[in-house]
Amino acid sequence: MLYARRVSEEYNLHDEVRSTWDELAAFWDERVEAGSTWQRHLIQPAVERLLLLQPGERVLEIACGNGEFARRMSELGGQVLAVDFSDGMLERARAHGGDIDYRRTDAMDEAAILALGEPGSFDAVVCNMAIMDMESIGSMVAASARLLTPAGRFVFSTLHPAFNSGNVRPTVEFVTEGTITEIYSVKVSSYSRSSVGKGVAIPNQPVEQWYFHRPLWMILEPFFDHGFALDGLEEPLVGPEHGKAGTPGFVYTQLPGVLVARLRRTI
Repeated sequence: MLYARRVSEEYNLHDEVRSTWDELAAFWDERVEAGSTWQRHLIQPAVERLLLLQPGERVLEIACGNGEFARRMSELGGQVLAVDFSDGMLERARAHGGDIDYRRTDAMDEAAILALGEPGSFDAVVCNMAIMDMESIGSMVAASARLLTPAGRFVFSTLHPAFNSGNVRPTVEFVTEGTITEIYSVKVSSYSRSSVGKGVAIPNQPVEQWYFHRPLWMILEPFFDHGFALDGLEEPLVGPEHGKAGTPGFVYTQLPGVLVARLRRTI
């Protein structure tokens, strides 16, 4: 009986996570297209550097959202299959056009991901800023290990688990010792355990989204368990032109708010 209740609660949460992204789709798409997020000036350049996409390579993007990066990879010559579990996000992605195959697929459904291609049929898998939105990532990693070519790579970006995830509070202090000095820092009250909570990514978004915090070892563990090795890592900083001095958010011009990693199959 306890097990049945737990499964029911997890299922209801997953449905809520999905419905939240359906509700956020229009708002999110408008802000990304307006350049109001970190996507274009912080996340995308770092992912491109680690992905090293070559023309003609076949790429699977998991949790593609409004298709912003899928379109970019297509511009770079990639053959892109992009999936998401939100109908609202997929509707927005398709509305932008482009030579991209969009499909509704749940990142937590291993069988559904495996059905996207034959074993060894993708040169790369990309997951942009979505790991922290997923209740679990093991199914995605397990399926990707089978879908990738022997030398295939998996590139992901996520909120930095140490500085911008879980119970973290960015701060700014004004120190007056002769002159006024601004000191930016983050207060971390917990890190080593996973946690679940709600929050906002963009000011004034209509509803809060779910966040699933994991320390770095917990993010990487399923990759190592499935024969991946970490061979590329970036912790990009926000340029001062994209921040507002004197506000807590300016801390991410000095501490990384995002982690970008590349893992390659070794077996």
